[in-house]
Amino acid sequence: MPNPRKADLRKLRNDLAKEVESLSRALKGPAEDIGGDKVWVGKNARSWHRELAGRHRKLGEQVGRLLPMLDAAIRDEPEKVSAAQARTYQRSV
Repeated sequence: MPNPRKADLRKLRNDLAKEVESLSRALKGPAEDIGGDKVWVGKNARSWHRELAGRHRKLGEQVGRLLPMLDAAIRDEPEKVSAAQARTYQRSV
């Protein structure tokens, strides 16, 4: 029978693919605002900007890793499983 875990992983991947762009730029606007002297100026503002810019970069890197991780998990799942395996999976979710 079709593997329900693989189907769930594919759905998750499709849903995530729609969100990747917005997630990867989630902190871009605030980082630019603080760093552009529009919102806040001075030593503390520069420190916050560096921190926020670093978090923005890290968030982008981490989001960029999600789809390849899901792709690998999907590849590792068999197309078909026994009925017992499918039932066990369905009960666990």
